[in-house]
Amino acid sequence: MATQQESKHEITSQTGKGEYLIKTIDLMTECFHGDPVFAWFLSDYPLEAQKPYLKKLLRGFFTAGALNKGIFVEADNFGSCGLLMPPGCKPDNTFTMVQAGIIPLLCSLGVGFFKRVMLGYSPAVHALLPKAGFTKEEQRNHWYVFIMGTALEKRRQGLAGELLVYFQNLAKKDGRPIWLEATTATSRDLYLKHGFVDVGEVVLGKGTHGGDGLKKKGGEGVVIWGMYWRPS
Repeated sequence: MATQQESKHEITSQTGKGEYLIKTIDLMTECFHGDPVFAWFLSDYPLEAQKPYLKKLLRGFFTAGALNKGIFVEADNFGSCGLLMPPGCKPDNTFTMVQAGIIPLLCSLGVGFFKRVMLGYSPAVHALLPKAGFTKEEQRNHWYVFIMGTALEKRRQGLAGELLVYFQNLAKKDGRPIWLEATTATSRDLYLKHGFVDVGEVVLGKGTHGGDGLKKKGGEGVVIWGMYWRPS
């Protein structure tokens, strides 16, 4: 476990399938229940029934991240936390997705769910990368903020910003850029405040889903923003 005490709150990190994996699953399930993107992923179920499926999904995603050298980072005793993927380490390769049980999970949740995750979100995000001016090498090797969130009672205390600074310090040492997707206007504004550049937006589920991610005929769809930060 690594510790950083330069920030106002203590920040620690851990790799592998340990305690931080479990705690990150628990907090992110609370943070992202009702998030438009995850609601869209799970939109075959009503919102009030989505939480147990969300937890299973996050367990699979984060386990895949752990198997690919992902770094679980937390601030203030899990008041805020996230999963950061180092350059060249991708949680969506087929081998680790099988190891993490994601493929069976995707299939068990239905064809629509599988299409939204694998054929909707992933290609849309990858299409934004060239707009960041990443070289081909950088498109393969960059830091990726897989997810981050803050407990409701810990918000507006600067924890998320401190995590971002922690991520940026790692990227400065490495010299490679950071990529992330903002799934709400609020998170987008936070990232902009910390020097991230918005390279464009993608609309998911337009015509079939509303802005909240739930099914809606003729709906406006869910907006996500691709963003990057480059060490100076």
